Amino acid sequence: MNTTSNSQIIWQAMLDNNIDKVCYLPCNKLNALMEVVPEQTKIWDITKESIGLAVSFGRSLAGRRSAMCIQSTGLGNLITELYTMQKLYQEALPIFVSWRGYYQEPIEAQIILGGKLEGLLNALEVEYRICKSREDVSDLSEDLEKVFSNNKVKVYMMSPELWETNVVDFHSFGQPQIERVAIDAPAYSGSPSKTRIQAIQEIVQAIGKRDLIVAQIGFPAKELYNTHDRDENFYMLGALGSATEVAIALAMELPDRHVYVIDGDGSFFFNPNQLVDIATHNPKNLSVICLDNGSWGSTGNQPTLSSQGMNLSAMINAMGVESSGMTDQSETFISMLQNRERFIHYMIKAGNDTVGGEIPLKAVEIKERFMAALQ
Repeated sequence: MNTTSNSQIIWQAMLDNNIDKVCYLPCNKLNALMEVVPEQTKIWDITKESIGLAVSFGRSLAGRRSAMCIQSTGLGNLITELYTMQKLYQEALPIFVSWRGYYQEPIEAQIILGGKLEGLLNALEVEYRICKSREDVSDLSEDLEKVFSNNKVKVYMMSPELWETNVVDFHSFGQPQIERVAIDAPAYSGSPSKTRIQAIQEIVQAIGKRDLIVAQIGFPAKELYNTHDRDENFYMLGALGSATEVAIALAMELPDRHVYVIDGDGSFFFNPNQLVDIATHNPKNLSVICLDNGSWGSTGNQPTLSSQGMNLSAMINAMGVESSGMTDQSETFISMLQNRERFIHYMIKAGNDTVGGEIPLKAVEIKERFMAALQ
């Protein structure tokens, strides 16, 4: 008699395809699956669904394979990032979802979306498989192999029916363990002298040849390309608020390469989860450069919260990141780059380069030449 559970079949299929890390956001309908996580599989606890896409993408640039386990309602939070990372750069990612609102669902809010998920995925041209029984997962290993060989995203809609024959009452309880943090973050009221492109010129002159750069969408990426294009630069063409997450995952998988990420104040206000993950994972070979002009530079230089007193240095320090600093002086900035501090908060003045053109490379070209440079 076969005593292997459906959960074990799913995990074995991932192991068969060299998936060694799974991004996970809890759902009680995933308890049966999470109760039997293999020892060799690492779970990356994410704080929202789009974070999982970004760190999975960063890992894929380093040649690693990931998967995601989330609740089906979270698919609605993935659309922009899914299209501007995995689908744009053509990187594989299997997403296992607990299909809420479909089978014996008592919660009205789940039902209203659960019945529309197939239509949503069809509209997005995202392939999916409905998993309701042992038969639906029996060939999962072969199916995942096709996902990776074809560099595609696929969603596995796991109905609660899948666990009916092996339901477990598994829960892992959290408990607050909060560290003491004392900070005294300086204010800033000066007049920056450098623009973003001048700051980027200082960056490329200060870092080493083997160092990697991940540049945020919009003018940070475009100005880096026009200043000093090289294979070791990765240009984000979409997914605002994801560059630092991509860089975190990349740095964790490539401990012998230092990773700099060129980001901005608008990105961190758009996705402050990035600050949380810098502090949580804290890879020693990562330097996050926040070029703060108090503006949404790529959309017309409208003011951000930095123009209203919000202090990103105070936020990152409050999270326990000690290797950080704020400056508007070139000499100090270059020193911080060379010392490879974790969070480098450089005050610059608003304004975009008007000379250089758009990045002429296709997304897949950017990805392939960057990955080749890592070899």
